[in-house]
Amino acid sequence: TASRDAVQHAGLPPGARPGLGHARGDALLLARLLDVLHAANVQAGVPVPHSEFSNSAVSATANLSEEYFTWLQSGAYRVPYQAFQEAASRAIHGKHATAAAASSNGEQRAAIDSAQQQQQGEPSHPQHLASSSTGAAQQRLVGGGGGGAVAVPAVAPGRSISSLCELPFLLTTEAKSNILRDEAALQQQHVVHASAMAALLQGLPPGGAAGAAGAAAAGAAAAGDPLALSLSLRVRRGHEMEDALRQIRSCGPQELKKPLRVTFLSEDGVLPEEGLDQGGVSREFFQLLVGQLFNADYGLFVYVEESRVCWFNPASMESLDEFELVGIVLGLACYNGVIIDAHLPLPAYKKLMGLGVSFADVALLYPSLHSGLQQLLEYDGDVEATFCRSFEVEYEAFGATQKAELLPGGSDIAVTAANRGQFVELYSAWLLSGSVADQFAAFASGFHRVCGGPALSLFRYEEVELLVEGLPHLDFKQLQAGARYEAGYSASHPTITALWSVLLALPIDEKRAFLQFCTGCDRAPVAGLGALRLLVQRAGP
Repeated sequence: TASRDAVQHAGLPPGARPGLGHARGDALLLARLLDVLHAANVQAGVPVPHSEFSNSAVSATANLSEEYFTWLQSGAYRVPYQAFQEAASRAIHGKHATAAAASSNGEQRAAIDSAQQQQQGEPSHPQHLASSSTGAAQQRLVGGGGGGAVAVPAVAPGRSISSLCELPFLLTTEAKSNILRDEAALQQQHVVHASAMAALLQGLPPGGAAGAAGAAAAGAAAAGDPLALSLSLRVRRGHEMEDALRQIRSCGPQELKKPLRVTFLSEDGVLPEEGLDQGGVSREFFQLLVGQLFNADYGLFVYVEESRVCWFNPASMESLDEFELVGIVLGLACYNGVIIDAHLPLPAYKKLMGLGVSFADVALLYPSLHSGLQQLLEYDGDVEATFCRSFEVEYEAFGATQKAELLPGGSDIAVTAANRGQFVELYSAWLLSGSVADQFAAFASGFHRVCGGPALSLFRYEEVELLVEGLPHLDFKQLQAGARYEAGYSASHPTITALWSVLLALPIDEKRAFLQFCTGCDRAPVAGLGALRLLVQRAGP
């Protein structure tokens, strides 16, 4: 912990953040020391997990909004955010393959060095750092977030620290999620204010023409209306994907930043369902939409049975606009604080955050293939005669077997003991990047179109997975501890004790079903089930 004063507030209820107070100076001083230790840990191959450096006491106590605004106002965000944007741009344009092939870590270090030297008036001298092709030693992201990747302190010697956001490895994933929500709220307020001012300049009330019909109509103006105060999606039951994607297509970047409002209509599109969208309708909407988008029958993604994840379909017949729309949908879910069941593997989030992928990442998608390639690398006998492989791979597309060369003339190049390492590296690059380059580029472009602000650069790629999909494990004791009771019930009521006795004893599949029924998602939020506030009350007399 930063100091005793910082720790004493750690037990405050959610939302109560008095700030570090007099302990802030000590906290920032100790943070500089941890920055050096964190960089040394990365240089040593990350023997200490990154999670060990996050500080729950500081994260629970710090005024995160104040830390975020200080980070922006001081300009300290510019260098890591610039590196993050450049890395994300490479991901969108498919300019890196494996971590080794593209030396993405070194490229990001060069960009950061150059930006820092330019700020200091020094000439730029790019230097590249080698990265492991096995992915065993992931370089630390600049500031601990999702931008660059270097094993050096985030804060240069001699420069003071103005905000904890400069060292986001100190912040828990929950704290970063809160910062992202603050950023989203700020952007929403800004866009809504701009829309209201634009309407007033045209002689219309806030909300545009719809605003003349009243506040409710102003909030429910059609999606894509630049004068509307919200992003209003009106979808028919049974046609969620068709209606939602059509309306999202009509929206510009600013419209996507507005507060989301979803209205379900009858199948004929005439009658709206009763009730206001206070969050539950949006969760149901995302649940239905994501379920359809990631369904293998739709053709955008394939389902990998052995790893139980979805991956981009290299032979998809759908246009790239569809993949961009999937990215927008995931971005909207994150932006509006909704957890979705995307089932994307970690390599997808690495690529989304601008990092290269490697042979080690193949194990997370195709475990059997990774095992076979590992055997190829370790085989002591005659590799060429035993494996009979060339620098050409086969894959299924349109019901037929297709072939792709990993090198020009690869079908005539045999895999031998001398070149098998290159074969595995190129195969991994083709599998995770080359074969789906256009599809992923469109997807990443859509996601960053919504969620590409400075706050996202604070996250590690593993944390982005939690941000999108929530925690995979369920601690129902946390859910029980945070539950509230009304209408005569209490924690000691016989009915309540019986309820928790049953729930705690349920197998994991039934726990997921219960959570799905109550919240619309079968995964825990980033902060765990303790962050949910389950309300149990009597139904009827």
